[in-house]
Amino acid sequence: IRAPEMSRGLGDVYKRQADLRIGVVNMERILRDSLSAAQAGERLNAEGMRRQEEIDALTKRFKQRLERFEKGASDMSESERVTERRELAEMERDVARRSREARDEFNQRRNEEVLLLQGRAGRIIQQIAETEKFDLVLYEFFYASPKVDITDRVMKALDADVKPAKKKK
Repeated sequence: IRAPEMSRGLGDVYKRQADLRIGVVNMERILRDSLSAAQAGERLNAEGMRRQEEIDALTKRFKQRLERFEKGASDMSESERVTERRELAEMERDVARRSREARDEFNQRRNEEVLLLQGRAGRIIQQIAETEKFDLVLYEFFYASPKVDITDRVMKALDADVKPAKKKK
């Protein structure tokens, strides 16, 4: 290949690159800043709060019973003390088990909400890419110029049908 032909071939490559339309989406920002993510977080917190109230009530009952035992242990027979200790140990294990289950359930629900939000965002990204004729849209990147970042457009479309939460007075 002669030099003029080679330079013409490189010119074609550069021309095609100039025609390439690329966009990037910061999924972390969507999961952190979108109204949809905020509302999912509020739902999760409300669910978690109900469960936490149950655990707090059980913990309170355990502590009250433990205090009664500590105050009245000297008046109990040996067999009563042994029985009460067993029941307190069982109650303490129950509190720990329920706390662990609540934490696991919360984490599972959070993961489900993240997956749902990512799925919706993925469909919106695909719609934007097809409508606006993008050749490539990335959501994992090290650096992106603001001119190729379409995160705001994705969040706007994602949150289009979300009503802002009422502010507490």
